[in-house]
Amino acid sequence: MKKIKALILDVDGVLTDSRIYITDAGMEIKAFNAKDGHGIRMIMRAGIHVAIITGRKSKALQHRAKELGIKHVIENSKDKKKALKKIAAKLGVDTSEIAYMGDDLVDLPAMAICGLTIAPSDAVDMVRKKVDIVTDNPGGMGSVRQAIEYILKSQDLYDKIMDRYVV
Repeated sequence: MKKIKALILDVDGVLTDSRIYITDAGMEIKAFNAKDGHGIRMIMRAGIHVAIITGRKSKALQHRAKELGIKHVIENSKDKKKALKKIAAKLGVDTSEIAYMGDDLVDLPAMAICGLTIAPSDAVDMVRKKVDIVTDNPGGMGSVRQAIEYILKSQDLYDKIMDRYVV
């Protein structure tokens, strides 16, 4: 945990609750958790990179990533392991220095090469059985924030980040 330099996140089922809302006009709508967003800003402030790999494409995600300052987003990924290696090379980190948070079977190949693996409490059984950490919270309900706080605490960065908020 002390060597984690990057956090890679899946979207549906991790940053969201897995539900995809599609309007009559065909517009896709996603709900993101504000606490997860604040956690993402906290971990980036601590010097840990954050990236996103997803199998879908979504304007809602593009807006959210931009709002949070996440620069590395790979959408429409059919091979998340390959996408993860691409991000690792861009960031100049070894895959063993990456924490990956996913919830479904398509995340397992990427998880297999990471130094730390995390799943929300409502991830599919096989994923929950294979990861290092299962959060108490389900996807889209603060599970990313919980994972981030765990990483920050394990690297003795949490209190330093909290000094900004505590008066």
